[in-house]
Amino acid sequence: MKKILLALAIGSVSLLTLNSCTKEYITNNYLPGISYTHTIQPGDWLQDGEEDLGVYAVDIPFPELDAQYYNFGTVQVALEFANSKGAYDVIPATIRETHYSFSYEVGYVTLFAETRSPEADDIDRPIVVKITLTDADDGGN
Repeated sequence: MKKILLALAIGSVSLLTLNSCTKEYITNNYLPGISYTHTIQPGDWLQDGEEDLGVYAVDIPFPELDAQYYNFGTVQVALEFANSKGAYDVIPATIRETHYSFSYEVGYVTLFAETRSPEADDIDRPIVVKITLTDADDGGN
């Protein structure tokens, strides 16, 4: 009799345990990130500041950078130089005697290049710019 009661107790616990398992589906409504490329030509750079400092800037119109990305997302920029096909350098960084950085606002990304040497001629060649936008939630509220 004790064996039957023990078997019933184990069976009942097993049945309750198996019935309480439910599948949970998690849906990610956000893309992990989306990238766009743009090529900067040598003539696109404009002198920024005093001429002897060697600081240049270029504005890239970027309508995909809307208020949602500006306020809650992340913007990353990487550069591919004509002489280094297949390799992107993430900025801000100093690359071959030139310091590259960027700023952004709704609708625009601005790149800056500060040359440290007259031999630094990367801005005299086409540069492919990869701009990546990543979604995020507002964590402040």
